[in-house]
Amino acid sequence: MPHLHIQPHGHDVTISAWILRQFPSDGPHRRQWKALVHKHRKMNLWIQPGGHIEHTENPWQALTHELHEETGYHVDQLSVLQPWNRLPDGVHDLMHPTPVLLNTHSPYPGHFHSDIVMAMVAYGDPAEKPRPGESQELQWVSPDEFATLPGAEPDAVMIMTMIVERVADSWLQIPATQWSLADAPAEAMTDRSVAEATAPDPLDDRETLGWGTAQ
Repeated sequence: MPHLHIQPHGHDVTISAWILRQFPSDGPHRRQWKALVHKHRKMNLWIQPGGHIEHTENPWQALTHELHEETGYHVDQLSVLQPWNRLPDGVHDLMHPTPVLLNTHSPYPGHFHSDIVMAMVAYGDPAEKPRPGESQELQWVSPDEFATLPGAEPDAVMIMTMIVERVADSWLQIPATQWSLADAPAEAMTDRSVAEATAPDPLDDRETLGWGTAQ
């Protein structure tokens, strides 16, 4: 999807996932972790799949549709790596999986993405191919293979290596279907009307007048 905030110094919120999978290995361990990367069509870099969070969706909804479009994986083919068991949904809060990290980067001068990074595990091939129009260049790579892949984004190499070395074998694998793709609960946190909730705060100017200046 197009960038949402295109004004100078605009910040978009994105979400991405490192999808890991175990493959046979000739090394000291019988199996090794590899991650699925694709060659971004516009940036011409090898990175993890993901995309923008649209104004009409929450982060988890955004990630599941981006992964389906860019990799062909369905949510029921994946588990999410988590540091603890899933917290149940609350009265007002719809819980999402815990990210493995957050970062902000600049995909082009004057624009920024703050990325919510997830770690996931796949147990087989994707159910489908990437959607037409998405990158069709995908590879499963180990950290060492990724580091030598021409066009691999260097920070992506660092993050993937960290996930394989510190997260993959220690965090819980929880089926991705345990998190709801619905919107937040219908019961609002207050009974304010739309007009009340969106009305200008009459104290805004008074509260900020002179803020940050010496008293």
